Amino acid sequence: MQTPLPIDSLNVEFLRCLKLHRTLILSAEPGAGKSTRLPLWLLEEQAYVPNRSQNKIYLLQPRRVAAKNIATYLASQLGETVGQRVGYRLRNESKVSENTRLEVVTEGVFVQIMQADPELSHTSLVIFDEFHERSLQADLAFALARDIQQGLREDLTLLLMSATLASDELAHALPDAVCLHTQGRSFPVTLEYQPIKHNHAWREQIVAVIQQTLKTHVGSMLVFLPGSADIRFLASALENIVNKEVIICPLYGDLSLVEQQQAIKPCKANERKIVLTTNIAETSLTIEGINIVIDSGLEKVAIYDESTLTNKLMQRNIAKSSAIQRMGRAGRMSKGHCIRLYNEEEFHRRAMQNGLAIHQADILPVVIEAARWQVSRLADMPFLDLPNAAIEEQAWQTLQDIEVVNDKRQLTSHGQQVVKLPCHARFAHMIIQATSFEKQYHCQGLAFLACIVAALLEERDVFSIEQARDNSDIVQRVRFILSKAQNFKARQIMQQAKKLAEKIQGLTGSSKQIVYRSVDNIMLDSMPIDKLGVLVYLAYPERLLKRRNQNGDYLASNGKGITLAFADALNNEEYLVAAHVTQYQQQLQVRIAAIVDIKQLQAWSLVKINLHEHLSFDETSGRILAVNQKKIGAILLEEKPNKSLINEEKIFALWHAQLQKNGLSLLNWQKEDKSLLLRWQWLNSTSSEKNLPDVSEQSLIKNASLWLQPFVTNVTTRAQIAKLNVSEMLLTLLDYQQQQQLKKDAPNYYIGPTGRKCAIRYSLDQAPIVSLPMQEIYGLKISPTVGGNNSKVNLTFELLSPAQRPIQVTADIAGFWQGSYKAVQKDMKAQYPKHYWPDDPASAQPTNKTKRHMKAP
Repeated sequence: MQTPLPIDSLNVEFLRCLKLHRTLILSAEPGAGKSTRLPLWLLEEQAYVPNRSQNKIYLLQPRRVAAKNIATYLASQLGETVGQRVGYRLRNESKVSENTRLEVVTEGVFVQIMQADPELSHTSLVIFDEFHERSLQADLAFALARDIQQGLREDLTLLLMSATLASDELAHALPDAVCLHTQGRSFPVTLEYQPIKHNHAWREQIVAVIQQTLKTHVGSMLVFLPGSADIRFLASALENIVNKEVIICPLYGDLSLVEQQQAIKPCKANERKIVLTTNIAETSLTIEGINIVIDSGLEKVAIYDESTLTNKLMQRNIAKSSAIQRMGRAGRMSKGHCIRLYNEEEFHRRAMQNGLAIHQADILPVVIEAARWQVSRLADMPFLDLPNAAIEEQAWQTLQDIEVVNDKRQLTSHGQQVVKLPCHARFAHMIIQATSFEKQYHCQGLAFLACIVAALLEERDVFSIEQARDNSDIVQRVRFILSKAQNFKARQIMQQAKKLAEKIQGLTGSSKQIVYRSVDNIMLDSMPIDKLGVLVYLAYPERLLKRRNQNGDYLASNGKGITLAFADALNNEEYLVAAHVTQYQQQLQVRIAAIVDIKQLQAWSLVKINLHEHLSFDETSGRILAVNQKKIGAILLEEKPNKSLINEEKIFALWHAQLQKNGLSLLNWQKEDKSLLLRWQWLNSTSSEKNLPDVSEQSLIKNASLWLQPFVTNVTTRAQIAKLNVSEMLLTLLDYQQQQQLKKDAPNYYIGPTGRKCAIRYSLDQAPIVSLPMQEIYGLKISPTVGGNNSKVNLTFELLSPAQRPIQVTADIAGFWQGSYKAVQKDMKAQYPKHYWPDDPASAQPTNKTKRHMKAP
């Protein structure tokens, strides 16, 4: 008899809704039995499935290990082996038969099933398990299935279920759906917070927490860590300090299914285990014997970086929902205990959910499947959420650049082959092109070498951090793979390369079998290793690099600057192609690259060389340069002088661009030029009725064609620009009458009563001012003015002592004589007794002499 589970209470209601509705949302808390009990109801429900052969059920799982384990468990509950009524299908493994009615598949595999059978003609129900994870493939699979349901198969039933499903949001997005909920089964879990104290040594602190917990708690332990490197570190550290009865079990995505299942299976009697895992164990998997969870609170996620064209693994804090899921793992089988390695306040500050994959992953695989589905934009499909429009546009452009789609976003014949290869579109394009070139240019081994490169670049770097330091050469990595037959990672890459080779052979219908069986040095020597750069270029044409200097600085064909480690052996190479790029502190850095022969790319017609007639201003030489250029994207291959490109219009356009860049400082302003501009600007600010042209910097730059262009028709160097007379150029904006008006209303000088010519200082913030000795304005009864008849402004006097020191500033001469002059007179008589200080200055004779010289005949 089966153990009762909480979901059993939902049996009747669920089957009733299943008959009446085509879209269902099932929210079931952890331990309810939704993945292991509900599918069995469907197999046993005769009324729902009258014709078994025509009603297949697909159960989608986000992870391979979960799919395989759930299929095995369900089959065992029926007393059968996998492959009879219950089977599974993974990318490289399947166990199904003609009697299989329930297939447990990964989301990516189901996408391919729908592309092959767009009506899902023999399918009655599709179950999306753990849908809350919202992986990129899950969103794509749902959009395709929903499109089939809405357009072709109204009888197709879709069931979305999860332990932490955002039911309200989904119900709003799917108004035709009926929502069901059931409680879960979870034993009490005590919660403890032990925040990490030293972030730089957090791994060592986790080891200490594990040691202490082994002493204080009984049972097996599940430790959640960010990534595989952290798992390997802890596994190595724990092996030397735990007892023999404690088994250390790593569990992460890069392990084989056999290794993953080793971590899941029950312990032997008198054993306990420590499962070191990533977020792969948050859902789907029930690991028997676990009653202790240690949660680092961290995870690593792949965030697609548009600048590097790669998925960048980023470490971040998990969301609340993930923390709750992790804690629940401790109470699946019995009472449990959870230790969070962060504080409670931090937990409450965290978001309930982290960002969706469709907003942060490489959407090129989604876009190519959309093209295969014969739509030209993702908005034409019933996605629950859409990516950024600019990111989607870039993805379509990339597919067009590698000739997977045409300008109408339809799959080309080349694209039809690309979508059938089980790898990224860039690498599929590379393999297909290599297969063609192998035949066309008699380059034996090129196709299989392309398969190796594809398998290599889809995995994490085969070199350790130490091996990869100052060693970006992809040749060394290929040699490592071909010569390390016993290395697990190398063997895994070779297996995938062989599968790709077999697939491409089937697609191209080649009668000549691609040689791939041998991995000895004879095979290595016979392979066209010198063509690796060509292969990488086929996948990443925008990453063609040309060296700019000896310091490891390169320019990519897409215009971006990229650096290579100074000590890297490839740093002396003129041209490279980057296979893997990372970003560090806003700087792109090469991690894996290949030497490439530009002549080889040209010989195989892989590069488009653009011819440019280029006229530019060279900042270094300060000259206008006219050249003919040969370029690949932003990379300059060759340039030759061509003076015939220079004409008056283009010369002005370049100087105008320099003016816009540098402002009026481009010109060599003399004192009189600055004075003219300031007088003009002041007059405009006080006498707008005169309608003189605007000479603000913004206006002058905008209207440079009126005053600058006539003077630069033959000027081609910065030195020549410096010789231009700025005042002469500016005055061309005024006719003769306006020039006279400017001189009259904003004069350069004030001529005082003694005939002294004094410069007037203009400012936009205050009235014009002039400086001269006070004695020289005796007899002046009213203040002189500037600015014209309708907007007269008193000239401000800065009055000086005989020693040329300021003693008074005034714009009201009459008021000064009658007011504060007396105090000034007293002070001046004391300091300068030899000078003339009259009692009635308004009637006195102006002078620039002392009293003795004034009396002399």
